Amino acid sequence: MAQEILILGLNPAWQRLFFLDKFTPGEVHRIPKVEEYASGKGVNCGRVLQRLGGIPLLMHFLGAENGSRIFDELSACGIQQAPVWIKEPTRICTTIVSSGSTTELIEPSPVLTGNENEDFLQTLNEHWTSTQCVALCGSFPQAFDLEKINSLDFTGKRVFIDAIEGIDTWLSKGVELLKINMQEYCKLLTRLGIPQVTSSPQFWKMTATAVLERLPIKNLVVTDGDSPVRAFRFVEKKFQGMQLQPPTITMKNNIGAGDSFFAGWLYADGEGMSFEECLIKATAVAVSRCEVDKPWDLDLARVSELEAEFKDAIEKLE
Repeated sequence: MAQEILILGLNPAWQRLFFLDKFTPGEVHRIPKVEEYASGKGVNCGRVLQRLGGIPLLMHFLGAENGSRIFDELSACGIQQAPVWIKEPTRICTTIVSSGSTTELIEPSPVLTGNENEDFLQTLNEHWTSTQCVALCGSFPQAFDLEKINSLDFTGKRVFIDAIEGIDTWLSKGVELLKINMQEYCKLLTRLGIPQVTSSPQFWKMTATAVLERLPIKNLVVTDGDSPVRAFRFVEKKFQGMQLQPPTITMKNNIGAGDSFFAGWLYADGEGMSFEECLIKATAVAVSRCEVDKPWDLDLARVSELEAEFKDAIEKLE
């Protein structure tokens, strides 16, 4: 039976997509197609996890009309929510899709008040003791009280992170998974003072080994666009690394591909799959997501098809 996963997607957005044949800065564009829907890393992760058969409980800050739209849309599709209502409006993310590329314009996140931080902690405590799996997705709103969330007792919790800022205390307590992209990985290496000699053929083994030796991370995954997805861990103190090259596809929309990967890993882990199987499942989910317009349109048959293809495509990194 699937286990409920508490998703902390604390910085959601109302997504506006503009589809153009050609986008030229400085010119007037008449937009033939516009779509709007709930978005943000936590929302995207929760919707894909639900599509796969998981049980997300999404906790997020919601404000004004955009926040109400997000709450109503997710409620209509059956996703459980634990909203914290705030005064400032939920931000809008405007994305221009043109000629296979995307340009994103993201508004500043809302600024939280002291009372709103207190409301968050109270709401979180209502679910914390009964939650075994916690997934932290993305950034925090402005003026978020990190001290309160960092003081939580992680005993008995399995924590999964898809974020880079404000997570050091969480990482020091030990997490099941840290999933970040290449740019975020370089930020982490800089914070840890680990040299980044990207030209070295031993770059991945040296840097990943150093990260895993310094931080109690069970699984470390780095995504990098069209480049191979790389995953690392220690097994009985011995380094183990794998990579998987995503295939070339006809891309419709890659917004939230990383969030879909994270959801795929969460689902696979919850099903008791192995390290290699989690990597295969998550990559298949992310690729499939890019082939459809919206995350919740994920084609499960296509996911299974890709999983079968990927079984022989895993490469070991020694």
